[in-house]
Amino acid sequence: MDILTVEDAVDRALRDQGIALPSPPWKEIGSGVWGIIFDLGDGSVLKLVRKRGGLGSPGALIQHETQALLAFNGKRLGGFQLPTLLGHGDLSLPANPFVSPLEGWIRLSKLNGTILGASIPSNPEKRHRLGEQLGAAIAQFHQDTAAFADDLPHTDPIERAVGQLETALAKPEDKRLCQRIRERWLRLSSDPASEPVFLHGDINFSNILVTATGEFALLDFAECGMGPAHADFRHFEDRPEIRDALFLGYQVASGAPVDAEVYYLAATVNALASLYFGGAVQPGVAANDPRVGMRLRGMVRHCMQKAGIEE
Repeated sequence: MDILTVEDAVDRALRDQGIALPSPPWKEIGSGVWGIIFDLGDGSVLKLVRKRGGLGSPGALIQHETQALLAFNGKRLGGFQLPTLLGHGDLSLPANPFVSPLEGWIRLSKLNGTILGASIPSNPEKRHRLGEQLGAAIAQFHQDTAAFADDLPHTDPIERAVGQLETALAKPEDKRLCQRIRERWLRLSSDPASEPVFLHGDINFSNILVTATGEFALLDFAECGMGPAHADFRHFEDRPEIRDALFLGYQVASGAPVDAEVYYLAATVNALASLYFGGAVQPGVAANDPRVGMRLRGMVRHCMQKAGIEE
């Protein structure tokens, strides 16, 4: 049996399906719990999705992302350039102990810029300005995507995530917390005054690119859906030095204050997910360090208290 690299195995499997890509080797430019991303060197990137990874179903994640990208068709929406979907499909690979079983592939246009996490200014004034610009870009994104609502995934990312966490988390008290969050969330999201918007669902420093001229691009729509707008800030509670500037930029651009209850309920869900991925359930990862576990549990408690949830 040939021992193939993941690039060779994927290239061979796709050629068997009549899909020709630039020949490997490809440059790995990103990875996560669900997959890996390669720069194909021709202005496009290849995203591979594993059969096993984080929360949820890999097939659903692929469906969410491809549905959104087909609707947007590489447009610039709000303050973000979006990738163009160039192709997607299933993968069937031969047995190989060096290649994880894969669910599918997505090919996208390559966007310009560097990961925002590597571009945060150390200067407080510049960092605040960047945060305001990003907050305004997110507000404009929420406004501009309304025109595509009929063609986008409609399930609520927070409701979806809290259900997955209730199943995945081992401790009974965490499962009960998920139930309480869901009850509160359903009341909030069903309020006639709360108009749902299209949520990217995973806005964080790894999924935003920024160019040298300060323009943004937005990646990875696998967790997208419809829900209360301020849930899209849920990843920023542990970065207050930029979170407050994000809120200010969003509020100025949208004309409405950030709803603290929506935000902190969503942030609690995010903190529970960090606890799950940080080692509370998954064995053998670095975050099994008890100190890291205490910090992650502390963030859950902090967000609960801010959301008005008693332990």
